Amino acid sequence: MAPPRFLFYAVNGLGLGHVTRLLSIARALKRLSPECEVLFLTSSEADHVIYREGFAAVKLPSKTIRERCGLRKGSYLKLVQTVTWNTLAAFDPDVLVVDTYPTGSFEELIPALRWRQKNVFVFREQREAAAGSELLQTSLRLYDRILIPHGDVSAVGPLPEPAKARAVGPILIRERHELPSRAQARQALGLPEDATVLYASFGGGGDPEGARALTLTTQVVRELPGVRLVVGAGPLWRESPPMLEGALVLQGRYPALDFLPAFDGAVTAAGYNAVHELLYAGVPSVFVPFERMVDDQEKRVREVAEAGAGLACSPLTKEGLTRAVRELMNPATRERLRAAARKKVAGNGAEPAARALLELLS
Repeated sequence: MAPPRFLFYAVNGLGLGHVTRLLSIARALKRLSPECEVLFLTSSEADHVIYREGFAAVKLPSKTIRERCGLRKGSYLKLVQTVTWNTLAAFDPDVLVVDTYPTGSFEELIPALRWRQKNVFVFREQREAAAGSELLQTSLRLYDRILIPHGDVSAVGPLPEPAKARAVGPILIRERHELPSRAQARQALGLPEDATVLYASFGGGGDPEGARALTLTTQVVRELPGVRLVVGAGPLWRESPPMLEGALVLQGRYPALDFLPAFDGAVTAAGYNAVHELLYAGVPSVFVPFERMVDDQEKRVREVAEAGAGLACSPLTKEGLTRAVRELMNPATRERLRAAARKKVAGNGAEPAARALLELLS
């Protein structure tokens, strides 16, 4: 019998959230079923991170690159449809796994969801209007399993066929035993063992708001005596990060969980991956929610703050950020946040998600 084949479809806009969640599942899948074949189909401009984690990928241009390079929308739509359908037909997967957008970028997946493979949708919580849209709710019926990367199925709202849904908890790219110690992470980054070091990052690098957020954070931390700032410039930075006087810039480091234990605290955007990775690593953090069409970052930050697992800074102003960061500098506050963070994200849902894929073939 031929080894099972899995195709992971990751559309990414301003960050690496979709790619990272699917990579997390793919890594767990290869541990459970080493003989299986895995292929990614992605529009992420950071597709090199897929190869670095040990997987092959078919690359589509992202919407951002299409606009910058002058590809006409009609040409681009035809390209996306043709490459998607031909990849599915040629690879002929037993299971297709899709994250966040069940119909694809331009509804190109709708015909293919009726092909022979089993379909699995990773349904991260979304804004109510997006999650409840008629198109999304109707398309969910074309899926054989819906994986909820939260603690409860109710996190995503009403579902047309609740019996298909399975809550697996937050999906992360590293297991806890794979995380480095504080000393190991600091040594890898060349940071002194006894320094107070804060980490700042605002997405994979495709967000125009990120430069302002990083500049403000640098200004605030520069006013704190004895505190050093390390900035994570994600793999999607197309230019050099803004001038950040006194900060160490980590260019293109991925995934963050490989170095997060190095830090005494963090100031970051409130995307799904950033929040859950920092909580999982037990890094006391200030979270800054950004406006997104689908992702409700305000709600995520509110829930984390209510659980005592992080501090909120909304809206982002220098005064508000100064207050939050100074509170973070209190050792008692950091200890309280660290304990609550680890309690809120106590485990990794990647392996339960991978087991759910394999069960479809049994």
